[in-house]
Amino acid sequence: MTTTTKRLNNQDERKLVSKAAKKASSTAFRISTALELPIKIVQGTKIILKGADGSSKEIKEISKVKSRVSLSKGTKICLQPKG
Repeated sequence: MTTTTKRLNNQDERKLVSKAAKKASSTAFRISTALELPIKIVQGTKIILKGADGSSKEIKEISKVKSRVSLSKGTKICLQPKG
């Protein structure tokens, strides 16, 4: 398999995952509104609670946090604890 083929396979896989996530999100939204459950969403720097009746209430304002760790492209991250 060439690197071009691998790259195309990765792009196709990302598209499929993105499409599945979008479909799951819209399904969850429809079910929540049908059951009259509130939904929490992030818009910009705010967390907003949207009610089934269309009302919205700002719950919290969030800010972006700058990471103290500088990672370059291709850096491998170990998630296993040392020891």
